[in-house]
Amino acid sequence: MEPNKPFSTLQLYPVYQPIVDRQLSIVGYESFIRGTDANRVLADFLSPSLQRLDRIVAMDTLCKQLALEKYTGAAPLFLNSHPYSSNPFLQPLSLPKRHGLVIELNEHALVNEEQLLLKNVEWLSASGVSFAIDDFGCGFLSFPFIMRLNPGFIKLAKEVIQSCSDMRSREVVKRIVQPFRDMGIQIIAEGIESEAQYESLQSVVDAFQGYWISKPKILLGA
Repeated sequence: MEPNKPFSTLQLYPVYQPIVDRQLSIVGYESFIRGTDANRVLADFLSPSLQRLDRIVAMDTLCKQLALEKYTGAAPLFLNSHPYSSNPFLQPLSLPKRHGLVIELNEHALVNEEQLLLKNVEWLSASGVSFAIDDFGCGFLSFPFIMRLNPGFIKLAKEVIQSCSDMRSREVVKRIVQPFRDMGIQIIAEGIESEAQYESLQSVVDAFQGYWISKPKILLGA
């Protein structure tokens, strides 16, 4: 991407991947960005620097805005956040009224600016926004912090799902997430790539997401 290419000239559009429950009923959609400039945007995101942090925040907000504007579904919309965005929230954006909204926060973002993050979570929660911890299992979050954050969802990283290749490993993951399920937090398995994975995790998680269920796609009258 040109270092200072105006956002208004970027060729981007949102696509949405369904999240389903154990009966394969859709319970939400996560947004992703595609388009001519999508790979360039991703490359910019993957090369964070102090000079680019403001641009990353602006681009992260733009991607969320595009996803909100084009979303036609009735199920909650999950908006993921860039790990190096210092402001993964939606202050500049109007909150939707016709469907639920879930902001995904990854563990890198959560271990920085804890007090500011919790303050933002408090006012957005009061506005009806829910939160999900993304890529759980590959970071260093403590249980007390998760309890203060009070997310509605925890999304297990695909690396965790791939490690659940036998009954013993699945039982370990089940025991780790069970206290969160007891708190009412829904556990979502990311990266489901086969029916065998889906079937084997029925007692471990509450919902599923991945290419075996559906690739991300444009929603038309969902």
